[in-house]
Amino acid sequence: MYMGLGRSLVCAGILIVLHAGFSSAQHRTYLRLSELPYEGLPVDITAQCVIGFLMACYGITRVAGEFKDISATSDMNRRTMDSLNNVPSFYHFAHRGRAIHSVIY
Repeated sequence: MYMGLGRSLVCAGILIVLHAGFSSAQHRTYLRLSELPYEGLPVDITAQCVIGFLMACYGITRVAGEFKDISATSDMNRRTMDSLNNVPSFYHFAHRGRAIHSVIY
């Protein structure tokens, strides 16, 4: 139930933001045709944009599910001290040491 509500909020929020963008382009065209100065967007277009953005953000948090704990202690409790310093992604065997070794010896 929550997933469907979240997805519908995301879709509605995106549609509202797109409508606000279209309305702002239409408003700008109206000002050009009537040769009025541009003094900013009307309040209703700004409110549409903010409400649509907030709806989409709330819907995304509903779709995302449960958040993980951000404290590092929960992940570090399962690891040993030996595995903390051992990071295989930092192993690099194609370096200049081989060329320097052949020059020195």
